[in-house]
Amino acid sequence: MTQDATSTFKLPVKDLAKKVICDGHLFLSSGGRKFYLMKPGVFVDPSFVKKHAPHNATFDFESVVHDEVKEKFKTLFRELRYLQFEKDLRLKCFEIVAYFYRTYSSDEHFLSFALACHEEFCQISVEDQLRMHETDMHFFRKSIYSAAFAIIVGMTNDFYHFLMLKDFYNLTMALDIGLCDTSYSWYVSQACNEENRQPGTGKKYLENEKATEQEIQVFLKHPERGHEFLKTHALLAHPELAEVALYQHELSDGKGFPRGVAKGQVSSWEAVVIFADSLVDIRSEYSFETEVIKYLLNFQNQKLRDLPVGRVYKKMCMAFDYLNSMKETGT
Repeated sequence: MTQDATSTFKLPVKDLAKKVICDGHLFLSSGGRKFYLMKPGVFVDPSFVKKHAPHNATFDFESVVHDEVKEKFKTLFRELRYLQFEKDLRLKCFEIVAYFYRTYSSDEHFLSFALACHEEFCQISVEDQLRMHETDMHFFRKSIYSAAFAIIVGMTNDFYHFLMLKDFYNLTMALDIGLCDTSYSWYVSQACNEENRQPGTGKKYLENEKATEQEIQVFLKHPERGHEFLKTHALLAHPELAEVALYQHELSDGKGFPRGVAKGQVSSWEAVVIFADSLVDIRSEYSFETEVIKYLLNFQNQKLRDLPVGRVYKKMCMAFDYLNSMKETGT
């Protein structure tokens, strides 16, 4: 039975689908108080279900996915898959971006979009995704969201073929998978965010936070490790995208990380992934980012302006401004 978005209902734990992304908040009620047990956008832990299901435990479940919105996105993606002519592809991508803009007004719509992207595009094994989730929950959620944004950014940057969009999705998630090991921590993820905002600051951030030497080494080596991961896993139809992992922190002026490539060596592929990743920064423990569009329209990032394809940012702003004007004029 489909539940309305944000409605609260009783859910037996045994009914939770194992090894899927949770599409709502899960609470335990005791003595009139609610205790937060599970957040949307994380994997349902099979051991959690196994522990509670035999006791027929029932929890308050607050859905934050709008099924109609998610299914609409999946339908649009499937229609895109079978188009062949450039004009039709462009029109379909514009339709998807327009629907994203119209529905991006609340948490449940964004997660609906993210889960639709995951169900349609994700090729990464459940085991690898679970490994990401077990390593750091913030990190996994950020990967889900930034991978979804890679789809929208790719469309507005003329990467509108279904296979190419699928590659962008998997690439964005795979970049993060390359970080996972026993030395990974939340600080490493934040160091990557700092590096994206202002190149050259990631290591300094770790040192200021008194990170361990292992954490520092994980950060310094993660571009090469992500690159090697993609080279040994047949996830992408475009093998050259593996280079994105290696050059994800580079600047076109040669001052980037880790190799300091010369101007012109950083391609549009890297720019799209960097842009999508920079839009999603999960700082709240219990809520989704609801101001991303406002943030996007005011986005200023020196790194992206330095890249040969800083037009990604400009095209996104133009697309959303145009859609907004259509909405205001009723055209």
